Amino acid sequence: MRRRTISARILRVEGILILLVAAIHLAVTPLLRGTLAGQLSAADFEFAWPPFSLCFVVMGLLLIPVGVSTLFCAAGVRAGESWSWRVGITNALTVLSLPIALALLMKPRYFEAIPFLVAAILITIVGLSMCWPLWWVRRELTGRASST
Repeated sequence: MRRRTISARILRVEGILILLVAAIHLAVTPLLRGTLAGQLSAADFEFAWPPFSLCFVVMGLLLIPVGVSTLFCAAGVRAGESWSWRVGITNALTVLSLPIALALLMKPRYFEAIPFLVAAILITIVGLSMCWPLWWVRRELTGRASST
């Protein structure tokens, strides 16, 4: 019971952090318009801005249900619901893939932008710390011994 309570608290904080990263994505999208416009010709900007802004907005919007379902997962972990482990581990592995994608796709200069850096740090912390509380309570929630 104590493990589930601790794990649920961790997952609740992580769900809130995911929602914060979503808010950062949605908040900085209009700010990036001026930055991108200053770096490109007018024709290039008109071509690049729609898909660029769409990616930021879609990422922000898709992080909202991941954050909310992580909050629901936390409540399920605390209550000992078996579904919560499956939802939680799916979210955890998804979030864990985000810092890997950032490391592979983004050049170091992008990390100089404070909102980008904050979002990258938050999603990395959440990605690294989301799996262990779920593995810690796996046996209680799935009825199986932990393998690995």
